[in-house]
Amino acid sequence: MSWRDGLSRAAFRGVEFHVAAHEAGMGRRVQLHEYPLRDKPYAEDLGRRARTLSVEAYVLGDDYMARRDALVRAIEQPGPGTLQHPYLGEMRGSVVGFTLTESSREGGVARFVLQFVESGDAEFPRAAVNTGAAVAAAGEAAQQAVQQSFERRHRVAGRPQFVVEASATIFSGALERVRQTLGLVRGPAARVAALNRHLQDAERDLTSLLYEPAAAGHALAGALRLLVRTVAVGPRDALAAARGFYSFGTLLPPVQATTGSRRAQAVNQQELVGLVRVVAAAEAARAAADAQFESYQEAVGVRDEIVDTLDDVMLGDIEDGTYDALRALRSATVRDITTRGADLARLISWAPPSTMPVLAVAHELYADATRAAELVQRNRLRHPLFVPGAWPLEVLSDAR
Repeated sequence: MSWRDGLSRAAFRGVEFHVAAHEAGMGRRVQLHEYPLRDKPYAEDLGRRARTLSVEAYVLGDDYMARRDALVRAIEQPGPGTLQHPYLGEMRGSVVGFTLTESSREGGVARFVLQFVESGDAEFPRAAVNTGAAVAAAGEAAQQAVQQSFERRHRVAGRPQFVVEASATIFSGALERVRQTLGLVRGPAARVAALNRHLQDAERDLTSLLYEPAAAGHALAGALRLLVRTVAVGPRDALAAARGFYSFGTLLPPVQATTGSRRAQAVNQQELVGLVRVVAAAEAARAAADAQFESYQEAVGVRDEIVDTLDDVMLGDIEDGTYDALRALRSATVRDITTRGADLARLISWAPPSTMPVLAVAHELYADATRAAELVQRNRLRHPLFVPGAWPLEVLSDAR
């Protein structure tokens, strides 16, 4: 077999021609950096160079003029085309210039010199927005806004004792809710002990804290943050911990603001309840931004839960600065979870054709028996060896 037998026909955009010779330009794009008092330069590699070809082509025969015109039309079409090269194979690019030579000394032949440059798709580097970081920043801004509101508006100094006692009852209730939730969260012993010390300090200094709104706000918000951020193990436990405070204080009877003291009591109640609920919602959004969801439905469910909570908090009596911060947090949360959830698998319903063990079901669905535990957990299968036929299962859409 001769080397000529391995050559393919030459063509551009499907118009065939012959190749007499070619030259190819290849290599790397290298930026050379030379520095004073250094003998060796640094060569920065910026990727592969665009391949360039200089192709000596020709068409001949009694119909060479028609072949010539067809090749000229193919070359002058806009946009890149496919070059079938006899030596280099198929390449995609553009003819950036060419010369055409015809002579009476060499009748029936049109000779071309084609300058070809390879071309890829029109793809450019794009900056990716860190949507999770935007949620974290918006959550911190919301917590800062509500704490500033609490510091400005919560006041017990100079008020009757019943005003102090009303705030103390709500404050104590929030701390007790943290303690109860702590019993449901599986956290490292050292972190649990640290939170317990924080709660004990706050309870011991409760009366004096109430007379210092800044200290009281930091103590209460700090207890919630310790619970969700450090004691809870992972984003899912953090979400579960924060969830217990979404509706905090909503069942408290409204205070009839008939006197100045009662108005102060009403404002204090609003600020205490608002502080707890805003911090809980912000921490939930932060945990959701760190969570890795298994399915689109799970992501959307968490997103809608947090959005509904934020909407409910925004309907309360809160200051404009807190409202604006919560609205920004809402937008950041929607963008983050919607963006990350768009490419996740969907949950669908699937029924096995007959009774079979869950290992066989996993192999049938995913060609991966190791995913049997996932099916057991998602569908709460009591007898993994006997999955009933025609029994609908909830499975991810990446199944076969």
